Amino acid sequence: MSSYFKLLKSLGSDVLYPAFHEFMRSLPDSLLIGTGTFAMITQSYPLGVLMIAILELCIVQSVLGGFVRGVQGGNAEVKSDTCTPGIPSPYQISIVGKVLAETTFPSGPIYLVSGVLMYCVASAFNFTEELKELAKTEPEWNIRIPLAVTFSSLFLILFTMWRVYNSCDGAVAALGSVVVGGLFGGLIYLLHVYLFGRDSINFLGVPLLATRAAQGKPLYACAKQEKTG
Repeated sequence: MSSYFKLLKSLGSDVLYPAFHEFMRSLPDSLLIGTGTFAMITQSYPLGVLMIAILELCIVQSVLGGFVRGVQGGNAEVKSDTCTPGIPSPYQISIVGKVLAETTFPSGPIYLVSGVLMYCVASAFNFTEELKELAKTEPEWNIRIPLAVTFSSLFLILFTMWRVYNSCDGAVAALGSVVVGGLFGGLIYLLHVYLFGRDSINFLGVPLLATRAAQGKPLYACAKQEKTG
């Protein structure tokens, strides 16, 4: 029995714990690269627009970070590899890390994750009426928004606590970065809805025909076939 517990302890300390750290460290780059890859593979319009949103969030943080660094004066504090975004490799590959400003506030990784989650959750809320109509025949649609809010919040808390625990960010700066990231994520969401329409944020593939359903009409209108002969 003791050897069994030793094996579990070794598995946690030698495999799971390092893998968890690398996952958290590479998360900002994974968001950008993963979204871009799936957007190209699936030819998904919303994912393509989301990739643009991630780049916009990075640019905004770079501007804000540059301003804060200018006000504070001096160079940014050099952080450990654990705190520096990047894909695990001998070359420390990081696309996001080259754009985000290395400043105490706002923390680039926390700001970016908060902004992306706010963008996605706000997108789900945009389809509340459609989801209500779909839930009349398929009740499981009712839990989409609560699940999005719950798991997004838990994941953001976990990521923020991981950064604070590893002394990457102070608690106050981390909390402020969450707020600023959520604010700009929401603003970019509104901008994209205005510029690209609701189709650009339709990650769930919800039919945008709630009005037809509310009127008792079918969600999908098929072309009427004329009789021949």
